[in-house]
Parts: sequence; C-alpha cells; structure tokens
Amino acid sequence: MKNSVCVFFVCSLALSVFGQSDTALIENYLEQASLHSTQHQDSALYYSNKAYQHARTTKDTALMGRAAYYHSYYLITNGNYAEAENLLNFNRSHAHALSDAVLGGTYYNYGTRYYLDEVYDQALENYLLSLRYYKEAENKRGLMTANLQLGVVYSKLGKTELAGYFYDQSLHYSEKAKKKHTQTISYGIESSVNKIAVSIAMLKELDQEPNNRIKANVLYNLGLSYLENEQWEDAIASFKKSVDLKRQMGVADLLDQNLFYIGQAYLEQGETASAIDYLLQARTISEKRGRRAAIELVLQRAYEQKGDYQTALQFAKRYGQLKDSLNALQENDRIAEITSQFETEKQAAEIALLESENSLQASKLANQKTLLWASIIGVVLLLIALFFGYKRYQTKQKLQFSELTRKLLQMQLNPHFLFNALNGIQYFIKQNDTQKSSKYIRNFSGLMRNILENSVEKFISVEEDAETITDFLALQQLVHNNSFSYRVQIDESLDAENLSIPPMFTQPFVENAIIHGVQHMENGEITVQYQDSGSTISVAIKDNGKGVAATSQNANSLHKSMGTSITKQRMENLLKSENYPVTLEVISKNEPHEPQGTTVMLTFLKKYL
Repeated sequence: MKNSVCVFFVCSLALSVFGQSDTALIENYLEQASLHSTQHQDSALYYSNKAYQHARTTKDTALMGRAAYYHSYYLITNGNYAEAENLLNFNRSHAHALSDAVLGGTYYNYGTRYYLDEVYDQALENYLLSLRYYKEAENKRGLMTANLQLGVVYSKLGKTELAGYFYDQSLHYSEKAKKKHTQTISYGIESSVNKIAVSIAMLKELDQEPNNRIKANVLYNLGLSYLENEQWEDAIASFKKSVDLKRQMGVADLLDQNLFYIGQAYLEQGETASAIDYLLQARTISEKRGRRAAIELVLQRAYEQKGDYQTALQFAKRYGQLKDSLNALQENDRIAEITSQFETEKQAAEIALLESENSLQASKLANQKTLLWASIIGVVLLLIALFFGYKRYQTKQKLQFSELTRKLLQMQLNPHFLFNALNGIQYFIKQNDTQKSSKYIRNFSGLMRNILENSVEKFISVEEDAETITDFLALQQLVHNNSFSYRVQIDESLDAENLSIPPMFTQPFVENAIIHGVQHMENGEITVQYQDSGSTISVAIKDNGKGVAATSQNANSLHKSMGTSITKQRMENLLKSENYPVTLEVISKNEPHEPQGTTVMLTFLKKYL
C-alpha cells in the first residue's frame, strides 16, 4: 500500500512539473530549495542545482543568472567556494543581461564567500557593490542584509564608527524594526550597548521569517557584543543558539569560533570544566592555524586555572609550535616577495644594459658613415677626420670603461643582498651572539671597503681579491642560511702579495655558482682556487650543482649566463687598452653516472704590482 501511494505521488509530481513552463519550473525548484534551507541544507542544494541545470537547457541568460545566484548561495553555505565562484563569474561576465536584483545578490554572495575565508578587503568591496545594485532594484531586504554584513566586517576590523553607521543603515532598511525600535535605540558611535540593541532588534524582525542562516549570524554578532560588555551568561546563551541553528542546517562556517567563545565565556565565569569541554570541541573542528593557536592558548589558561599544570604545559608547547609555524610562513612569504622584487630589478638592469649597448652600436654606425663622407671630400680632410675620429674613439673607450666599472660596482652593491645580510647580522645581535655578529660585521665591512677601494684600481693583488671573495661568500652563506659550504685557496707557490689581476672579475662568477649551482640543493659546495700556471695565473670557481647537459644549445646558454656581456666588454677593453688578455672557459657536467657541477676557469697574464 505504501509503495502504491509513493508511485502515485511521484507520478503526480512528474505530471505537474511536465505541464509547467521553464520559468515556473525553475521558480518551483528555487522555492523548494528555500523551504528546505532552514533544516536540510543537502536538500536545498539538490533543488537549487536542479533549478540551475534546467536553466542551462533553456540557454536563457537571465534564467541562468537567477538560478546561478541562488545555487551559488547554497554552495557557499556548504563550503564549496570554488564551484560557487564559477557561477558568480558567469553572472559578472553577463551583467548586461541580468536584473539589478540578481546582480546585487551576485555581489553579496561574492562578499560572503570572501568573508567566510577572512579576506576582509575583498568582502567589503563586493558588499559595497551589492549595495549599489540593491538600491537600483529598491530591494530593502537586500539593503538590510548587505548593510548588516558591512557592519560585521568593519566591526571585526576595529572600525567602530563605520560599523555603527552600517548597523544603523541596516536597521533603517528593516521596516518592522524601524517602526518598533527606533524610539529606544541611540545611533552613531558603536558602543557595545548599541550593537546589542541593534542585534536584538534584528532578531525580533527575523522571528517570523524562515532564514535561520541570518539568525545564526546575528546571534553570533550578539554574542560578540555581550563578550565585549562582559555579560558572560548572555554571551553563552547567544553563541549556543547560533551553534544549534548552524547544526540544524548542517553549516560549518564559524562553528569553531562559536564554540571557542562559549569556552572563553565559561572560563571568565570560573566554570573551568565547561570551558575545557567547549574549547576541546572547537579545537577538534578548527582548521585555520591562527584560530588553533588562540584555542591552545586559552586551553593552557583553563588547565592552569584547574590546577592541572602538566596538561597546561602541553598546550603551552603546542601553542608555541603553532606560533612558530605561523611566523615561519610569514617569513617565507616575505622572502619570496623580496626575491621577486630582486629578480624584477635585475631584469630591468639587464634591459637597460642592452639598451646602452644598442645605443653604442648605433653611435659606431654613425661614425662609419661620417668617415665614408669624409673620404669623398679629399685625402686631407679624410686624414683630419680619421685623427679626430680616433681621438673620439679613445675618449669613448675611456668613458665606456668608466661606465662599465660603475655598473659593475652597482651590481656588486646590490641593495637586496645588503639588506638581507644586514638583517642576518641584526638577528645575531638580537640573539646576543657576539661571536657570530662580530664575525659577519667584519666580513661586511671588509667587503664594502675592498669593493669601494678596488673599483678605482685597474689591478689589485691576488691576496686582496681572495679576501674580497672570502667576505662575499661568508655573507652569501649567512643570507642562504648556511645551505652551502665554501673554500678559498691560494697555491703556496703563488706570490699572492705581489702578483696582480684585474679587480671585480671573480665575484660575478662566484655569485652565478650560488644562484645557478647550489642555491636549491643540500650540501652545496663552492671552491675558489688561485693557481700558478707558469706564465699565467688561473682562478677556478667550482660548484657541485646540477650542471647543464652538454649540448651545443645549452653550452651557448651557459656561456651567456655565466660570461655576462659586461664581463665580455671588460675583457675586450683590457685587451685594447692594456694589451692584457683574459681567457674564460666554462666546463659543466650533467651526466647520470658522473659527478655533476660547473667549473669556470679564468686565466690572467702574470703582472706584478
């Protein structure tokens, strides 16, 4: 008998649905979703999805937008933010075809999605956009809820006057509350008493309405106001009602916060057992690290108040671990931001250098044209032009040498490297580690002195170059958290004090060994060796990084990366101006069964100071 009744009911429902128009059918599904939303969120989600899927078959943008707005609301309620955002993005991209009421609801749902994720700036932006469309549509209920949520967000941000303003606006658009309560509530500055009065007025208006989700949010905000006013029992009652409504609807957002505040209020009243019970419930369901840390801290207080110091110590340790983890994440974000800025500025510097090379090339072409025209005029004028052209060429070479030296000095005094090095030194000073802080201050001052002094010299001793590289590697090791080791060696047979090499040649390749060799590996190792090779001095910079596969294409790119254009120009200038050749050789291994790494070999003629 029961089966027959069910079959009859299903057939009747199917016939009634079949006879409806698309619009009526979609509205029927949405009405069913609304009826189930107060008690059965899964059913509400099912009917809203039916409405949206049917709207898609009509290919009517207005119907799809309306169904998407409602369906996204229930998706957000159930924590499915990604799918909800896809639906809202559809509405935003088809705004021209949607009504102001639907667009207001679309941006309100955007705001709620970001509010639940605690991205408050995005929440504010979208709630304010929803106000604009709700005003155009003269939708008072939408204006009431949007203003209420703006008040909630500004209250969380500590903007009390703004929060008070939007609470007042919400009450203004609530016709029942406006008629019954405006005589007894004072508006303006948002005191806890005013917030309590506004929330109570909202609850009275919502008594006859089925939307338990708004009631739960208002009760949550009322509980916060009672907490602020130290009305512990009232706060507990409000939060418990909010929890009951959320559990009836199957909604999890801010449930851990409700339970946390209940535990906190019980603790303030001295009811330790109840406080611990609710705090442990909150701890079980809380997922955000920041909230977990706050819960662990209050649990520590609760167990101390209970006299269970051993358990209190355990929660204190967990709080410390969570806090350290949060600090580490923030530090990683800061380092990533600094690294990104450094890479951007480095690329800009390389572009500027290429532009200067193009400008120099254009200038050389202009000189060649001038010489061509001068040859036509006559031998005498040609000789004069060649003479002045040669003088001008020499001047440009000197200017170019000075410019290259300035740019190289600028690259060596990289502000991000200096900033990170000073930050590391500051850390050891704060830790009262005098040995390490003194060591790195010596390295830093030595590096600065050598760079500034050597930048005006054409040749420096091998010993001075080795000191500069040692200080540079020590500071790089500090910046990279000791992720690699290094050695700087000078052959005993080499007269390092009297033999000289050009300054600032070795350091760029040492920096490349760090960035392109050992930066992202464990147990990285860099070796810099100064060797006596008969009539020449060899400087080998070796790393045990991943190397580069030995193809012609990779070899060219490696040579371009490590033999930068600025170093290439310096080699050409030294050959022309000082008749001093410098050779560069790059050996990189990336074979599966052989030791990997890259070796850069610089060879200089022996020259005494």
